[in-house]
Amino acid sequence: MQYIAAFDIGTTNAKGILVSQDGVIHGEKTKPIQTYYEENRVEQNPEVWWQAVREIAQDWWESGFQPEEIQAITFSGQMEDCIPIDSGGKPVRRAILYSDSRAESEAQQILERFGEEGIRQETGNHLDGQMTFPKMIWLRENDPDCFSKTECFLVSSKDYVIRQLTGQNVTDPTSAATTGMMNLLERTWLSTWLSSFGLQSSYLPELLAPDEIAGYVMETASSLTGFKIGTPVLCGIGDAGATTLGAGVTEIGEMYAYLGTTGWVALPAAAVSPLGNGVFHLAHAPNDILIAIAPLLNAGNVHHWALSIFGDPNRAEGEEGFAYLEEIMANTDPSIRKVIFLPYLHGERSPIQDPDASGSFIGLKATTTRGEMSAAVLEGVAMAIRQVMELLLGEKEIQRITLIGGGSRSRIWNQIIADVCHCNVVVPKDSEFLPALGAAAAGFVRSGWANSYTDFSKGFLPVRVGEEYSPNARNALAYDKLYHNYLRLYSAVQALS
Repeated sequence: MQYIAAFDIGTTNAKGILVSQDGVIHGEKTKPIQTYYEENRVEQNPEVWWQAVREIAQDWWESGFQPEEIQAITFSGQMEDCIPIDSGGKPVRRAILYSDSRAESEAQQILERFGEEGIRQETGNHLDGQMTFPKMIWLRENDPDCFSKTECFLVSSKDYVIRQLTGQNVTDPTSAATTGMMNLLERTWLSTWLSSFGLQSSYLPELLAPDEIAGYVMETASSLTGFKIGTPVLCGIGDAGATTLGAGVTEIGEMYAYLGTTGWVALPAAAVSPLGNGVFHLAHAPNDILIAIAPLLNAGNVHHWALSIFGDPNRAEGEEGFAYLEEIMANTDPSIRKVIFLPYLHGERSPIQDPDASGSFIGLKATTTRGEMSAAVLEGVAMAIRQVMELLLGEKEIQRITLIGGGSRSRIWNQIIADVCHCNVVVPKDSEFLPALGAAAAGFVRSGWANSYTDFSKGFLPVRVGEEYSPNARNALAYDKLYHNYLRLYSAVQALS
């Protein structure tokens, strides 16, 4: 049997799957990834990504899969990173992640030079300190020793692993659209922008389509991973693009939400819209379509925070711990609850752009239970999802949204989202592996197993439908009242900070 090997290198875990020609997932593997936090700084060691991929591959061989069965290797990965590597392809320092906001002053310099409207016309987006471009300038000004050793800045975690496998520095247009230095419609680097800040265009990786071959597994990489020498390695696609493909969203009129460590709500678009409030426009895998995406810095990470605060210390932190939270939340009734939670524990990017925003509870009483507070946390994220859904849809309505990512494993959270957002919530089977499955779509197109990304979506994803949640009318009415107050909460809290 032949397979596409697909890896999804996220913030919390690296996942690997083997997808056969009939679209069936085999060999699901997950490896944890450590993140380093310090105030507004968020970093990871790129070598951990590479190690996770090597370990997953070795698990496959030990399980009986054969390297000769791998038709191609493809990837999804976190985007908007700043990953400086030397001439040998090794990191000169830890990667600066997308949620790191240290480069705000450098972003302001770029804004002053090119203007907000000029930046939006070229890139389709606003610019802030979390993008790769200002972080490159920050590194030059604040860590000149590392900067002097840098040959190339990679922008997605997958790009680093591709470099180790093939020796090539590449990225895809979806990932590049998050850097603040790619022309969105032409899908080319804005080299003159870099030169105006004294940066060479050679610092940037080559732009390739997701299904283009980045290179082939080298001998040294083969000895470390077990992959056969010469196996094609595709450029792959940034996690938002892969997730969009995995959710089966390839045509205008569809919508989905992703609940990972962070999250987003997204829909395909024919052109850049005038939406502000932190809405991004990314290049989609189909060349004629964009992705309008509202990023949420607070999603699964907030769920983990709730577990650390309200969980049972006598239970394990993993599935057993989350099961305890589900138990204590199941006894709460949203129709009588007054507690509201603002989920901005890590600042926020949409619908507000405030890296210093903070979370808060309001409506606490002496009788408030940990179950009610835990539920309020999940409801706060659900209300953030509704807020950005309304931003993206405008006057339009939607009856159904696909929900994917690790957070979708919580049945209570899925129902809360259906109730808060007044729409059916569809959770596909193996939801947490859908970004990797979306990355595999590039392999299907390259190998001729699918004629197009839409063909892949229509032919292989419908069989993965898992559960569907419909709004509870009584709860939805109660949440409407809470949501009205939720919308007023940020401005009230901000005035006190």
